[in-house]
Amino acid sequence: MLSIQHHEFFMTRKKNLCRVITFFALSFWASSAFGQQNILVEILSLEPSIVSVSAENTDIFKPAQRTFKDPKTGKVYVQRAYPAASYNRQGAGVIIHELGIIATNAHIVKRADKIGVTFSNDTQVRARLLLLIENIDLALIQVPLPQSTKPVNLADSDQVNLGDEIITVGNSPALKQTISGGKIIGLGLSSKLRDQGQTRNDLLQTTVNVYGGDSGGPLFDYHGRLIGLMTAAESAADHSSFAIPSNMIKKYLMEALKNLQ
Repeated sequence: MLSIQHHEFFMTRKKNLCRVITFFALSFWASSAFGQQNILVEILSLEPSIVSVSAENTDIFKPAQRTFKDPKTGKVYVQRAYPAASYNRQGAGVIIHELGIIATNAHIVKRADKIGVTFSNDTQVRARLLLLIENIDLALIQVPLPQSTKPVNLADSDQVNLGDEIITVGNSPALKQTISGGKIIGLGLSSKLRDQGQTRNDLLQTTVNVYGGDSGGPLFDYHGRLIGLMTAAESAADHSSFAIPSNMIKKYLMEALKNLQ
């Protein structure tokens, strides 16, 4: 029997809504089909609040220096070069406040010279960094919101239980604009950021596979409320993934709002 309780599924979002309808036609006999349809319709309605985040940063490395002598004048010259490298990072984000505040991962926008946001209608805008909390891999950025675009509702992540079914939206190049289903398999877990060696607590662990580009993807409950933010900086040997809980996001959202006053 086909059921979201046992299988991870991927499907294109609103642009290919017919595929969603086909999915339900194939899974109509499943006992939970009606509930699956309701939640996916709800997630599709949230599409304008789910964005793509791009960041570009340029690192200047230690200058290289060499000396040479002009054979005609005999003068010695010193030449310095300042090598630079540009990096482009891609990820996802979700609008969490009507002032255009977006939650994404810190490792996406860290040291970025330029941060861009692309909405579901392909509108692109520049974003500014409000908060960067590296030890939990969370960043809050701000953009001017298109008219009628609304933030998602944040759930109380303390009410999440083991076995709860969840939905996340992917942004990786291979699985761009996809919806994935899974379960909560861990609560309040500790994990170390691979690139910093820092420990972070209270993570949610899910069965959803996270791919490059899926960082910052929203994690929803079956009421369409945000319960967490996926982070590709975290992974486990069994390919399970981790998410920053919504209550932690709320905490830093309040801090950002105070700074805006």
